[in-house]
Amino acid sequence: MSEYSPELSGLAENPSLPQRLLDHLTTVADEDLCEALVRRDALTARQARNLARRSDPWTLRELIARGALPLQDIPPDDPWSAVAAAGRADVPAAWIHDLARHSDASVRVALVEYGGHSEDLLALLADDSHLAVVCAVAESAALPARLARRLAARPVLPVRDALARNTATPPDVLAALLANGGGPPVERCGRCADLPRACGDHEAGVQALRTAALQNPATPATGLEQFRDSPDVRVRAALAGRPDLSDELYRRLATDPDDLVRREAAANPAVGEPLIRVLAADPDRSVRTAVTANPALPMSLLTRLAPAVRLGTGLWPRVAAASPEELRDLARSTTAQLRAMAATRPDLPADLAAALARDADPSVAKRVATHPALAPHLLHGLAERHGPSLYPSLARNPRCPPDLLHTMAVTTALGHDALLAVAQHPSASAATLRLCLESPYERVRAAAAANPALPVAAMVRLLEAARKPAAERNPGGRGP
Repeated sequence: MSEYSPELSGLAENPSLPQRLLDHLTTVADEDLCEALVRRDALTARQARNLARRSDPWTLRELIARGALPLQDIPPDDPWSAVAAAGRADVPAAWIHDLARHSDASVRVALVEYGGHSEDLLALLADDSHLAVVCAVAESAALPARLARRLAARPVLPVRDALARNTATPPDVLAALLANGGGPPVERCGRCADLPRACGDHEAGVQALRTAALQNPATPATGLEQFRDSPDVRVRAALAGRPDLSDELYRRLATDPDDLVRREAAANPAVGEPLIRVLAADPDRSVRTAVTANPALPMSLLTRLAPAVRLGTGLWPRVAAASPEELRDLARSTTAQLRAMAATRPDLPADLAAALARDADPSVAKRVATHPALAPHLLHGLAERHGPSLYPSLARNPRCPPDLLHTMAVTTALGHDALLAVAQHPSASAATLRLCLESPYERVRAAAAANPALPVAAMVRLLEAARKPAAERNPGGRGP
């Protein structure tokens, strides 16, 4: 079973796979199949040991990190396997102690990322001789305030930059980094490593650090006024995206000469309605488009701007924030673009969903077709009115009935995306899944094999077919 089989990869992920078949798979799996099998929950110790013997090193480490492999079976001479276990509750303290002193700095960096949440361990590694290890500590989400202040005193810009990006860094440290790059003065930045001596003022690095601190929500608002006229447009843009500025500062940023800064302000709900209206009339189209994504956009502006913007398929921020009354107004609008926006609300009341399901406009139908409030007869009606062009959306509806899914599966012109959604649907019948298993598309066959509704007899047939030559078991060839 050495050649890649999408069907077997799908079976490896199928939560309904019986234990006897799972046992068999773990004893014959190649490296590709092991990669899928290790992601399963509740592997037995025997199954995990089978996979450990057949996995490549990276898959073995994932198996260890997930806690599936018993501690006594972890290779004692492999530091990377020990690192993978570092976040587990059963790992011995002696392992962590040895890893923290390992000669390979990349092992020590990985230790912080996998399991370096102990304050004592972080304090030990904060004094490491290798810069990458210290930066990993400075980026840790478990960084204690005391240790952050100690690291901030190091005159090395990459360490301070890591602190500036970390939301666990104390506000006073962030404020100091933002004000002047921190103290004492920086002696080394990332550029210095490429030069025979220090690069001088390290200004480029300090500016990048300030931008990072400005974008950090943990940085206090006090003192931000000084950056309103920064010559670096990235600094002003980062400032314009913050939620805690004064009205005066927002007004200044909303009229900034650079459209990047105005775009950030336009998408920021904290700027307030008066400035949103100003930015909605901005001469730059990208700024006006950014306004339409602002959740604080007045509904009257949305109704005016929406017809001129690309709708997309996601939930519009202002529509997500719409009140029940506003949502009903959108759903009853004479503008199809606004009705389509309303149709993307996941909590759309059943009566509005039903009304939009009868809408003649294809853009509205496409978006309401996935709504879980629609009854099966409404889904059938959508399919009859709009035909195969709507099948991809209908197949993603959790209430799509089995007979409609089967109708889609037998449609010869059905594209890859729609057939994939059919193969993944929990209501797909055994007959529908058999059709999907005959698809020329690998992902569709894998999805059908992974479907919990697949009968056990079909699973057994897939395992038996895997023993046949590749030409016999995959007549459709490899597809997307």
